Amino acid sequence: MRLSALREEDNNNNLLNNLNMIKYSLVMRGEPRHPERPKRAFASAQCIKTLSLEEVARHIRAHGCAYSTGDFIAITKMLAEATAKLLKEGYQVELDDLGKFYITLGCEGAESMEAFQPDRHIKEVRVNWAPGEAFGNMREGVNFEESLKRHTERKLLRAERNGDSILEL
Repeated sequence: MRLSALREEDNNNNLLNNLNMIKYSLVMRGEPRHPERPKRAFASAQCIKTLSLEEVARHIRAHGCAYSTGDFIAITKMLAEATAKLLKEGYQVELDDLGKFYITLGCEGAESMEAFQPDRHIKEVRVNWAPGEAFGNMREGVNFEESLKRHTERKLLRAERNGDSILEL
């Protein structure tokens, strides 16, 4: 397949991604508890790009927000710091449509309640997020598109770096 055709197809697909398009790749997975069962095909979501706070702020600003990008970034950082502090104080933090943040503990079991020592048995504090209403039905209004396999993408990048115009798949 010609590299230019693959790249053009990918660019066209990226334009569609802005219209609620989730890319996925297919992976074969087995059941760890039942290794004798045949593997089955599952979709695995593919990320186009990780957006920075500044990029999200610019996106919100471009869609009619009255606050400046700098204001949004400052408020978001203050919100993150306050949320972390409040979680450490034992609160759950509900942020309306954004959702609720709360903590759980990763522990090693003790022989008895009397033998339990927090410094020894509590191994980690995990921050969890329960989506709010804005994330209600993420499946609704979304289209799905299978993306190139990761090994095909690597071959494509390698061929482009080498200046090849044709890629053997």
